[in-house]
Amino acid sequence: MADEKRDGLHSEQQGISVRPATNENTASSDSDRTDDIERNTPPPTAEGEKVEHPDPNEVDWDGPDDPKNPRNWPRWRRAMLVGIITCVVFSTSIASSAIAPAVPQILREFHSTNEVVGTLVVTIELLGTGVGPILMGPMSEVVGRRVIYNCANIGFSAFSLGCALTPSLPGLVIMRFLQGCSASCSLNNAGGTISDLVPIHRRGFAMSMYSVGFLLGPAVGPIAGSFLAAAAGWRWNGTMGIICALTYSETYAPVILEWKAKKLRKQTGNQALYAKGQRQLPVSSVLKRAISRPVKMFLFCPVVTGLAIYNAVVYGFTYLLFSTFSVVFEGQYNFSEAKLGLVYLGLAIGFLISLSIASFANDRTHARLTRKHGEAKPEYRLDSLIYGAIAIPVGLIIYGWTTQERVHPAVPIVATGLVGFGVMFTFLVRSLPEIFFEACLLLCYPCVPQVWRRLAEEVLDSVRLSE
Repeated sequence: MADEKRDGLHSEQQGISVRPATNENTASSDSDRTDDIERNTPPPTAEGEKVEHPDPNEVDWDGPDDPKNPRNWPRWRRAMLVGIITCVVFSTSIASSAIAPAVPQILREFHSTNEVVGTLVVTIELLGTGVGPILMGPMSEVVGRRVIYNCANIGFSAFSLGCALTPSLPGLVIMRFLQGCSASCSLNNAGGTISDLVPIHRRGFAMSMYSVGFLLGPAVGPIAGSFLAAAAGWRWNGTMGIICALTYSETYAPVILEWKAKKLRKQTGNQALYAKGQRQLPVSSVLKRAISRPVKMFLFCPVVTGLAIYNAVVYGFTYLLFSTFSVVFEGQYNFSEAKLGLVYLGLAIGFLISLSIASFANDRTHARLTRKHGEAKPEYRLDSLIYGAIAIPVGLIIYGWTTQERVHPAVPIVATGLVGFGVMFTFLVRSLPEIFFEACLLLCYPCVPQVWRRLAEEVLDSVRLSE
């Protein structure tokens, strides 16, 4: 039936249904309904189609211009929320690498010479980043994004403080893992927040802003972390993640509609009222669906599988690059511990330069292909991957050749900027539906960087032996 079709589409579109309470029209096709939902306009009625009355107990938006619909909020408010999420992602991403320049000092303080443990101190946070979404993502669909964000921010601050105060190396590893679990909330749910606020045809710039926070954090973290390690001791590194954004409005449409339904039940006394798409939907079903969904997409959707692996490998190359900096610039160019962090500026500048270029090219390509084919598809954003596929290997080749030939250190640093430029284009595929990002984060990102860091150690050890 028409209403059942709209309900199914409503669930897939994160509850952004804009049928007015008095509207009895139905959609004429799936593509029309999808386009109407993206634009927040009611779908047309197909000529001759049977019109059925909606359930009077169903609570929906008060028309296409309902001010409580997150996509109808003022532009400044939506931009502010995207900025807040970007800042949270940036501050939590810093924690993944800020401790890296201080690893030798940590090992000395705890009287350890085990380099594997030193690597584990850095990479265990990434493992937590992959474990956290198993719970964080599904719960945000049950209680709302705001509650999960605030709980995760408090946990992140607490575990960051634990990193600073721990008296043992095993305790530091445990705190780093729990810190990563808390940080995963902003990394995993940010894509959903942007989807709540921004239609897909305008999502390129918003996702590029988020990607800057996600990618710039690990690049900037060692810059600040290295100076703190040299001046105030490594324990102060853990305090960098304490600054968390708490000013956040709920954006998840089903939760907002549920609040509206509760208010109406209280005002009218009608306990049969329910939010659209939420009838007979127990928490266990929501959790089961949210946990199994990314796994199924990764296993049975070749596009998602390929893109997830490609993104994870690129992410691994980024961390592989991080792993070479201390050996190359401390051992070969005699950089001090404090100056070593400045090497990461090349990546940071590359990210920033590509911010406007990548988002503009991505949105323009999406708009051009939409006009050409008459419909909007997330896959239209994949064309921009070619720029990253060219820039990343070129930057890595220049970096490897110039360091091997002991060229002036400015040249390999510029080459890292070219890598950063290409990485931004790669990560803009997160403008695809949230499910793709869940598959990447949950199944690939925690594993690949760890493998590549270990690979980097083996390669660098062989290079040292051959010299």
